[in-house]
Amino acid sequence: MKETEIKRSLNKPVRFTNPKLYIEGAEYILTGAVFRRDKKTGEFFYQAELTDRNVKHSVIYCGLNEIERNDDP
Repeated sequence: MKETEIKRSLNKPVRFTNPKLYIEGAEYILTGAVFRRDKKTGEFFYQAELTDRNVKHSVIYCGLNEIERNDDP
């Protein structure tokens, strides 16, 4: 996902993929995005806040490169 798509995707379903966690295309709700700065490199980056659709208190923070918009209803 790109930074320009964050506003349109807030509180909408997205697909999360992370091979290290063995998660492939799982549906979550994009509930927020955080703008951060890396202490070592000084580069700026975004982190997405995802809430599980089934377990409302389950939250995942990940990079925007790990999510994509889910245009399915």
